[in-house]
Amino acid sequence: MKLALLRAATKETVVVYKGQRVMNDGPYEDAETSSDFWTVFADRLLTGGWYDEVELWYQENDSHRPGVFTHDSGLREVFWKRGFTNVPPVALPDVLFVRGKHVDYDPLFINVLKERPRPFVVYYPSGPYYCPPTHYRADFCFVEDVRHVAPVMHKRNVPVELFKKSAVDKYFRARSTEKKWDMAFVCCAPIADRKRLDRFRQVLVDMRDLEYNHNAVVIGMQSESLVEGFKSDKLDVTFTGWLPRVKMTDVLSHCRLGVVLSSADHDGCPRVIQEFLANGLPVVVSDFTCCSTIYVNNATGEVVKDADLAQGITDILAVSQFYDIDEFFTTNLSMGCSVRHFIEHMRHNGGPVK
Repeated sequence: MKLALLRAATKETVVVYKGQRVMNDGPYEDAETSSDFWTVFADRLLTGGWYDEVELWYQENDSHRPGVFTHDSGLREVFWKRGFTNVPPVALPDVLFVRGKHVDYDPLFINVLKERPRPFVVYYPSGPYYCPPTHYRADFCFVEDVRHVAPVMHKRNVPVELFKKSAVDKYFRARSTEKKWDMAFVCCAPIADRKRLDRFRQVLVDMRDLEYNHNAVVIGMQSESLVEGFKSDKLDVTFTGWLPRVKMTDVLSHCRLGVVLSSADHDGCPRVIQEFLANGLPVVVSDFTCCSTIYVNNATGEVVKDADLAQGITDILAVSQFYDIDEFFTTNLSMGCSVRHFIEHMRHNGGPVK
C-alpha cells in the first residue's frame, strides 16, 4: 500500500486514530453503513469538505484480515504494525484526532510524535482513567462529562471542551407500535463488567419484589453463568446474543425503554444512550454512569440514584409513551451536529480547518 502520508503540503489532512480494531469492525459496504461512530465521523469530515484527505489509523498485526470496507469508500486506511514499528520518516497530518486509549503506554506518542513535527492533536478520552501522560500534551481535549476527566486535564494545562457525541443514526430510526419488551439493556461482551449486567439482574429482582412484573431484552454476548443467574431467578429476560448495530434497531424498535447502568469508574458515556435516543426510546441511567445532561434530561429520560432504580424504572415506564425524543435528537445529537461541533471547537482553539 502506498502510504497516504506522502501527500501534498498544500492539502489539509486529518487522521482519526482508532487503535486496535475490534472483533466485529467491518467490513462495510461504505462508511455510512458502518456501525462505528468514529468511522462515520471521519467520513463526514471528508464528504463535508472540511478536509482534503481523511485517514483511519489502526494497529493491526493480522495482515490477512480484510479491510474495514468492501471497496473504496473515499477514506484512506492505514494499518500500522503493533507498536508502530513500520512508521516511515514522513510528514504527519495537520490534525490527529485520538480516541480514548491508554496513551501512557502507546508507542505512537512515545516513539513517533516526540521526534517529529507535531500535528494539532485533539484527544478524546473515553473514561476517567484515559488521560494523556505527563510527557505528552494535547492541544485540546474533548470530554464526555466534565465531572470526571476535566479536573485531570486542567492540571496539565490542556483546554477541555464538552463534546456532543451522537449515534450512527442512519439505521437507528426504526419504529414499531408492537412492543415486545419493557426494557432494553446492551452489554457488548461477557468481560464488560463495567456495564453492570449483574446489577440489572438485581434490579429486575427488586422490581418483582415490589410486584412490578416487567420483561426485558439483553443484547450482546454473555457468559453462560450470567445467563443461568437470570434463569435461576426466573426472570422474564430474552438474550439475543451479539448483534451488529444495523440489526439492533429491529430489536430496539420493539422496546419501551432503555436502561444504562455502566460504571463511570471504568467507562465513558456509553454510546448506547445515544442509540436508544436515536430509536426514540427514553432512557433511565444510573447515577453511577458517566453521563451529561446533553444526553439525559427532561426531554429524554431520567438519571436515577442507583439504590432507587427499581422504582425509578417503573415510574418512567408508566409515562414512556409521552416522550417525544426525535426533535431533540435531530437538533442536538445527530452525526451532522457532532461534526459541526468539532469544527467550531477547532476554529475556536486555533486548529487547522478549511
